[in-house]
Amino acid sequence: MKNTIICLALMLSFACQQKPTPADLENRLKKTMSAFLYKSINNDSSKVKFEVNQVIYFEDKEFYECEFNVKMLRDGHDTTNGMKARIAKDFSKVVRTS
Repeated sequence: MKNTIICLALMLSFACQQKPTPADLENRLKKTMSAFLYKSINNDSSKVKFEVNQVIYFEDKEFYECEFNVKMLRDGHDTTNGMKARIAKDFSKVVRTS
């Protein structure tokens, strides 16, 4: 009986998890990409600064296929460019595709 109650409680907790809203998901993808970019320069924002402005994404089975609009500030000059990346569903891995 005790095991049944525990099992039902676990099933309920998994069933009640809410799917994030598109705005929340976009913010999370932007933060993940920003962290990835800063990690590539050893978190030294004195060399270059990144500002992830926009993301367009497609949700696949295991990852998000994303296109980012990124503004980069370096040595008093700035540029805006597109970057593509795949981000794992758990936001733990980023792979740049171009």
